[in-house]
Amino acid sequence: MPWVGVNYKDKKLKTLVLGESVYDWNPKDPSSAERIADSNNLRKLHKAHAFDFKRNSKFVRNIERAIYSKKKPTNEEKADFWNSVVYHNLVGRVIKTKKHRPSYDDYYFGWKVFDKLTSVFDVDQVIVYGLEGVKIKAFNSYFKDVGITPVQSSSLEKVGRSRPKKFILEKDGKNIDILFIRHPSAYFGWKKWSAVIQSELAIPGQVA
Repeated sequence: MPWVGVNYKDKKLKTLVLGESVYDWNPKDPSSAERIADSNNLRKLHKAHAFDFKRNSKFVRNIERAIYSKKKPTNEEKADFWNSVVYHNLVGRVIKTKKHRPSYDDYYFGWKVFDKLTSVFDVDQVIVYGLEGVKIKAFNSYFKDVGITPVQSSSLEKVGRSRPKKFILEKDGKNIDILFIRHPSAYFGWKKWSAVIQSELAIPGQVA
């Protein structure tokens, strides 16, 4: 089940943040698999990382920096952001270690779930972690298979060695903006990626 911010339903513009994978960091612990299998595991995990403001989990702290375009967003800003969005992982299968990568089928099935989520949560825009070619290939293939042809925006300017990609999905009677960015867990220049996010999407959850 995805993380759903407490203020999400009240937001005029609905934002989904799409992470990637879940890892079993304690495979020798018999309780680990049971914990991960819990349908609320992602919600519990995300709350533990995002709302423990002293915790330096890069995949949450770096995206906060990019959203607010500052090195040290306040705790109020951090909470406001995560309370304003839905967070989910694209890959449903538990990945053994960081050395292992999701397969094409993992991504394809993930986009099938994503398709349902965008309708259930009336999503307007999406921030996708990761720019792997196989992930984007599966994205295009899945939506082609269901009769939706994603419209790609004109080529976006490179950020370092990475090139962000933006697509528009026409579904449920509206356009959904989908921005693929470098995964914020490592080697993530938040200042440069902030400029991309702020130029391509509306910024959710900013404290006035």
